[in-house]
Amino acid sequence: MSAIGLIVAIALPVALILFGLVMAGRRQQAQQAQRLQARAVKQGADDLLEALEFLILVDNFKEVQLAVLERVEQLYVVYQEALPKKDNNGSAQELFDAAPYRRKIDEGKGNRRVLKSDREIRFARRQFGRILKALNVMARKKLISEAAMMEYRRYLRLTLLEKEVDTYTAQGDVAAGRGDVITATNYYKAAKKILIEFDLQYPEKNQRIRDLTQRTASLYNGGEKKEGSLAQALSKEIKDEHDPFGIPTNPNASEKRKF
Repeated sequence: MSAIGLIVAIALPVALILFGLVMAGRRQQAQQAQRLQARAVKQGADDLLEALEFLILVDNFKEVQLAVLERVEQLYVVYQEALPKKDNNGSAQELFDAAPYRRKIDEGKGNRRVLKSDREIRFARRQFGRILKALNVMARKKLISEAAMMEYRRYLRLTLLEKEVDTYTAQGDVAAGRGDVITATNYYKAAKKILIEFDLQYPEKNQRIRDLTQRTASLYNGGEKKEGSLAQALSKEIKDEHDPFGIPTNPNASEKRKF
């Protein structure tokens, strides 16, 4: 065998092996990119589902909840389709089951007027923000009409505003009831500030601002202390966080309330 033939006989298998390794590496890179893309879609679906679960818990506007649930279903389908074929072989991934969420929405038990704490207020803002962002995407993709998106956005923003104001007002009432004038004043001011800075007008806004002003004034002029339904609702929410023996069911949820 000539020298050239010997070189070819050795080089060709090596070249084929190297070519195979390069192609296998590229396939692995492509599959990894697919997995990362699918993971991002799934994270978005998980976040939106968490926001929907919270919305179902605190409110009962079924129309917007069902629309968001449909979007969650679509995102999980996109996630399945984005996975590499070897990762998505039917039984390898659990399909999302929307039936339990539809039942909860149909029950319509989400009627909480106040939130449990400042921490839950911040959590509510984050979850409502996710819902509002999803509505914008849904309108762009023609999944809902522009008019429906605007209606849902207005409703959700007003709902969040009312819950924040009611919660701070309730916290102020509780502080006033125990004679803590400074804390009560801070809570009333926080509620009033939210109302003043809110950029949507609605019929009850000015009346609520006047009511908070009167509550603050009554703290310093010997007026009657407020211990109404809001304070009772807040006490109920806080009580629900404890077991029958008074032990917190979520010890990590407590924190100092600050403004």
